[in-house]
This record gives sequence, C-alpha cells and structure tokens, in this order.
Amino acid sequence: MNQLHWTTEPGRPDTAPPRLMPPPRVGVLTPREIGVLTLVAEGLSNRSLAQSLHVSEATVRAHMRSINLKLDVHSRMQAVATARRHGLIG
Repeated sequence: MNQLHWTTEPGRPDTAPPRLMPPPRVGVLTPREIGVLTLVAEGLSNRSLAQSLHVSEATVRAHMRSINLKLDVHSRMQAVATARRHGLIG
C-alpha cells in the first residue's frame, strides 16, 4: 500500500523530471467521511451538512480537513472528483 507513483506538477514542462509522490490514501476514508463526501457531492453547504448529520459546523470542517489530507487535495470539488474517480461515491 505504500507504493509511490510518478507525477508531473501542473505548469511544469514535460521535460522537467517528474516528482515522486505517494498516491491518495483513498482506502483509509472512514464510512462517516464517505457519507460526508456523498452529501458534499450533492451540493450541501457545511451548515446543511451539520444539520443533516446532527453535528456542529466545526465537526464538518474537521471531517473535510481529514478527507482533503487523506485524498491529497485542496478543495471540496477536488475531493469529490477524486472520490468519484476511485469509486468511493457515485
């Protein structure tokens, strides 16, 4: 599971040597995080997520930070796209 893959960074010329990066840790998302991502994919705001899940907005933000870290992304949209690409959400 600790395999590395080669990737080039956006904006780097193809002639630049690729950077070695670990793959996203999609297999380690918790069922709750997958549920949060599913609702994010439906377009729910943090406030709506908190109300739906009966948690605080701070808890939703904590879930999103954890998801972004595990998927190695920087936004909700990237998290949803990565989760869809790996078959975690529909």
